[in-house]
Amino acid sequence: MVAQPRQLTEKAPELLQFTITFTNRDWLLPLSDFLMGMGAASVEIQAGAPVLRVILPPFKDPKNLLHAMDVFFESLAIPRPEIVLKQLESQDWTAVFRKYFAPFAMNRNSYIVPSWLKKQYGEIFDGKQVVIVEPGQAFGTGLHATTALAADMITDYGEKHPGFTMIDAGTGSGILSIIAERNGADQIIAFDIDPLCSNAMATHLSLNRSTIEKFHFFIGTEASIRPDTEVNLVVINIIETIIRELLPSLARMSTDQLVLSGILKRDAESFIHFVNEQGFSVVDQEIRDEWIAFRCEKT
Repeated sequence: MVAQPRQLTEKAPELLQFTITFTNRDWLLPLSDFLMGMGAASVEIQAGAPVLRVILPPFKDPKNLLHAMDVFFESLAIPRPEIVLKQLESQDWTAVFRKYFAPFAMNRNSYIVPSWLKKQYGEIFDGKQVVIVEPGQAFGTGLHATTALAADMITDYGEKHPGFTMIDAGTGSGILSIIAERNGADQIIAFDIDPLCSNAMATHLSLNRSTIEKFHFFIGTEASIRPDTEVNLVVINIIETIIRELLPSLARMSTDQLVLSGILKRDAESFIHFVNEQGFSVVDQEIRDEWIAFRCEKT
C-alpha cells in the first residue's frame, strides 16, 4: 500500500493580538521592551493613547505570555491594565517579522541580524560582532535593554579574563551565552525553566556556528547544578524578584564576579544592599532607559 502524499495548504497560520490599555502612558515603553524580548511578532504603541497592540507569532501560547505579563506587573507594582485578546485574519507571519525586525546595533560590540538576512552580513559588521537570531522563539533577541546591558558587561569581562567559565541563569534564547563564547568563554552552563528555550538555544548555536562542546545547557532550575560547582562569572538577566530568589545559591558558585541585569533604577539602592549581603560589592553599573545593570566582585 502506497501512502498518500500529505496535502499542503496555502492557508497561513492564524495570529493573535493583545490590545493592552493602561490609564496613562508611563509603562508603555517598558512593557513594549519586555514583550519584544518575550518574542512578540510586533508591538505598536498607539499615538496619543495609553494603548499597546501586540501581535503574537503563530503557535505561541497566549497563556504563557499572559502569565509573564502578570509577573511583570506584580514585580514592578504596576496596576493591571485592561487586556483584550482577539484573532486576526490569516496572514503571512514571516512577513510580519520581516516588517518589524530589522538588523540593529545592540550594544558597543554586537550587531543583531535576523536569520533571513544572515547571508547579507559577515561575522563583523560596522566594527561589531554579528549575532544571528531567530526572533520569536524565546526571550532574548537583543531588543530588551537589560540584555544589551548584560552583553556589554560580559564582553568587558571577557577582554580581561580570556578562557573564563560562566553560568547563564535564565538563558532564554542563549544570546548572552553566545556572546560570552565569542568573547573568550571556555565553558558555559546555561539553563532556563521554559521548555521552548531548548529549541531556541539549539537554533542559535547552529546559526552562529558556536562550539557546542563549550556549552552545557539544560531545562530546569539552579538546583540541578552541583552545589560544589565553581565558575568565574555568574550572569542573571531576569526581573529583580527572580534574581533575588536565584542569587543566594548562584553567588556561592562564583569565584570572581556577577553580572546582574533586570533591575529598575528606582530599586537600585535596595538591590545593592541585597548584593552586599551575598558577599559581593558593585564595581560597575550601566543604565539604559529605566533599567540598570551591575557588575559585582566577590569581597
